[in-house]
Amino acid sequence: MPVKKEGLSKKERLTLNRDFERVFKEGKKIWIGKCLLIIYIPNNLGYRRLGLVVSSKLGKACERNRVKRLLREVFRKNKELFPESSDLVIIPHPNIKDMDYWKILEILKTYLSKEKSESHLC
Repeated sequence: MPVKKEGLSKKERLTLNRDFERVFKEGKKIWIGKCLLIIYIPNNLGYRRLGLVVSSKLGKACERNRVKRLLREVFRKNKELFPESSDLVIIPHPNIKDMDYWKILEILKTYLSKEKSESHLC
């Protein structure tokens, strides 16, 4: 019996350059504290898609990859926090590399639940 992968499926990832450009051009920006910038735009797909943009200012490749893994995991396990049927691009600030999964999740939950109650998100 094959083991089920727990990663993000291909359909849940933003991969095409034109999709990233559309989000950057038309999306709404939300700063989550001083550590994350989320840009999002509604899509007609019925599910959320995630794209990550991690600058080399964040550190060496192993540090950037760690941050990407953490953000993907937060997204994968807590999709209900993010706007439904939307394309999201998350851009982490360099000070996020000192945070762990639980700290990032706490910041996102605090801020995004406040945003949803103010109905800024889709």
